[in-house]
Amino acid sequence: MAASVLYMSMSVDGYIAGPNDTPSNPGGDGFNRLHEWFGDSSRPSGPTGALCDEMHATGALLAGRRTVEQVDHWGGDHGRRPIFVVSHRPPGPSVANYPLVKYVTDGIVSAMTQAKAAAGDRNVLVHGAYHGAASD
Repeated sequence: MAASVLYMSMSVDGYIAGPNDTPSNPGGDGFNRLHEWFGDSSRPSGPTGALCDEMHATGALLAGRRTVEQVDHWGGDHGRRPIFVVSHRPPGPSVANYPLVKYVTDGIVSAMTQAKAAAGDRNVLVHGAYHGAASD
């Protein structure tokens, strides 16, 4: 059975993105500096390597609308994994170009159930956070 894995990286002062994060500036100003400890997505050694192993063990991704829109839905997949987006409203027309992206408008339980079904025996990566005003 699929496990739900919360995937989050933040600076020691609690930030997951820099200021001015917009779709044209995903992650905000200085985002790469916040995450330079990670390196690239090949298999580094130590704790970073364990994080890569966890990411590669996932079969589906569950994320909120603001997160996926900031990064243009990761180009339609997240490492060739399906993406389930929790939202109160249907997607914009550009999502039609991304067959692995599915907006789920009937709640988080439904979204997680669908993501786990798609993941099979692999994990569901829960990705993203936003603590400002609700945007969807």
